[in-house]
Amino acid sequence: MVVTTPDRPLGRTERRLSWDVVRVLAVLAVIFTHTTYMGPFLHPELGAPFGPYPFQVGASILLVISAYFVCVTVRKGSTYRWLWRRVCRVLPPYLIAVVFTYLVVVWFGPSNWVLPTPRDLWSNLTLAASFDPGVQLIDGSYWTLPLQLMAFGAAALLWPRGLGQRITTLLWIMIIAPVVLQWNDRIGHSPFWVQQAWNGLGLHRLQLFAIGIAIWLWAQRRIGVAHLAALLAATVFAQHAHTSDLPSSLGIGVLLVLVALAARGPDWTVLARFRRPIQFLARISFGLYLLNQVVGYLIAYRLMELGAGRLTQIAGAMIGVIALAWLLTKYVEEPTYRALAGLRVRGLGARAFAWLTT
Repeated sequence: MVVTTPDRPLGRTERRLSWDVVRVLAVLAVIFTHTTYMGPFLHPELGAPFGPYPFQVGASILLVISAYFVCVTVRKGSTYRWLWRRVCRVLPPYLIAVVFTYLVVVWFGPSNWVLPTPRDLWSNLTLAASFDPGVQLIDGSYWTLPLQLMAFGAAALLWPRGLGQRITTLLWIMIIAPVVLQWNDRIGHSPFWVQQAWNGLGLHRLQLFAIGIAIWLWAQRRIGVAHLAALLAATVFAQHAHTSDLPSSLGIGVLLVLVALAARGPDWTVLARFRRPIQFLARISFGLYLLNQVVGYLIAYRLMELGAGRLTQIAGAMIGVIALAWLLTKYVEEPTYRALAGLRVRGLGARAFAWLTT
């Protein structure tokens, strides 16, 4: 997923409001799932979930947006420099968020919670937690970061070589092949190392990257609307095949249509009166994604101890997480990106970096 915005020049530039809207909708969907379902499910003392099932659509749509903007930005200049800028955008705030969440939970987490260990911290910092069954993700949202970096590395490696007309065939393979491989729970009955590789590499998420690329192709008028519709239907089918969650899969389908409309169509100026709050939330969207889950649960728990009701807990958690996300964006994400993105990464060092991140 790239949950971050595309590279922003240091000067001011005109932004399409439609992209900010879909990004904010996706992040708010993540927060909604965590506050209304996952929080009470993992920590029943917070109260009952608002519904019988989670509505898990936000992180998936952020991965789609990520794949789309990979296609938009990788075409501009050196792919190795592009790769460096992408990593500079996501890695520093992620590392700080991991350390912050770890310290906050260890210092202030209730004794009845499963608290992270130093080994968990190291595995999360090195992006190895998804491959190691002996550790836990410090925050459940962090599963997307290894996938993002692998997608960046793959794009930097493949783009200069070109795929031409083969790209549409590749998209169908990315969507259908993992479904076939997993059919009748083949992965669940495979050796443990196969299961770890499958989950760690995120092979059951390939359809999300594929449909992001497909939407870019459609926006460039390289495929028609019928072809895009077929790929979209196949993506929803694949999502349901992997998750057995039909409501969320259909919800992803609806949001994919919005992503396509944002990619090819007039800007959504009808929402111009809300531009400032939408752009603010879009600006801090990566921070919101990184901090909303476990830190949000902890804020809600402490508010519960003070006698706050469920809605007050949710409101307090959201306000606290928005403030923390703004701090992470303003004092970590943006300044580190400005400082690091301008460094020259070229020649052998750039190629070694690209190889290491693939």
